[in-house]
Amino acid sequence: MSMDCAGCDRYACRAGRVDAAPETCPMWGDFPAFETLYDADVVRRLAYHAARVEADGYCRWTRVREVVEVSERMGYRRIGVGSCPDTRHEAELAAARLAEHGLEVVLPEPLEDCDPVGQASLFADRATDFNVIAGMCVGHDSLFMRHSAAPVTSLVVRDVRLRHNPAAALYLHTGYFKSALYGARSKDQVPFRGWDDALLDRLAREVRDAGAARDARPCRLEEVMDFARRAGVRRLGVVYCVGFREEARQLKAVLGTNGFRLSSVCCKTGAVPKERLGITDEEKVHPGRPEMMCNPVAQAELLERDEVELVLLLGQCVGHDSATMARLATPAVCLVAKDRVLGHNTVAALHDMREA
Repeated sequence: MSMDCAGCDRYACRAGRVDAAPETCPMWGDFPAFETLYDADVVRRLAYHAARVEADGYCRWTRVREVVEVSERMGYRRIGVGSCPDTRHEAELAAARLAEHGLEVVLPEPLEDCDPVGQASLFADRATDFNVIAGMCVGHDSLFMRHSAAPVTSLVVRDVRLRHNPAAALYLHTGYFKSALYGARSKDQVPFRGWDDALLDRLAREVRDAGAARDARPCRLEEVMDFARRAGVRRLGVVYCVGFREEARQLKAVLGTNGFRLSSVCCKTGAVPKERLGITDEEKVHPGRPEMMCNPVAQAELLERDEVELVLLLGQCVGHDSATMARLATPAVCLVAKDRVLGHNTVAALHDMREA
């Protein structure tokens, strides 16, 4: 059974009402147990502190501030900041922001070409506790996640067309971006033969170079689809935050029209009360109400069961994305990083000197 949270018309998981879920919902079946998914202390702590940061700074803290808060609460002191050469400026701004809060930042020397594996290796040698992506090409972020020894979160998602604000393409998918997202020329479908490092790197460079050669640079979503087509991917998976419900539906429309099959999983899947994670009522976003925890490990597990060929990360909280990435065996690419304050334009905080 394919996961289709993006097509669900109910809020059963968010409300904790498994009994109200559609008959096709996987929560009715052999759903992975909370105790099994979160048996590792570090994963449970990460889920707990990510939820606490969400509540404490809800709609007040930018994503860069949330990276700081998760780092401090998890005891992460040394932070690696990785990027591609053309987002070096954003990486330097991110490093400066993190350093302002007393975090020790490891920033690689300026690169002449993309080297995600080399950056991951450098961070491992420097024993970073947490690694932050500050703008990487589609596919190179996958390689970085695959080789990172420390948990990874996304801060800036590289989108040259939209000045690193990739969510805008979804909001304009029936307007200014209609022809780009729905009228693209289809390539001959190649067979999907699985992934390895060499393929990820080659396709990332092909997509990057093809985009640079165009008069109108492609947006991130165009690049993601180009990357998937070149790999022969037909089955995409999407993990998304419940706050991205509409964006997930917009993404489903775009991907479906372009011939991709989609499995999508909302963060509230499983309908697990936050109390199971050790969160008290006063520590919730809305005290006095039932709240379900974000379930990033279940999201990864369910997509692996669905045998998707590539995963797209759509707007998860800082830390929750880290838990999903760590659980996935399938390569993932970052599509949108969530920022509740800035309408998911995370890079804006790096250019705002008032940002604390």
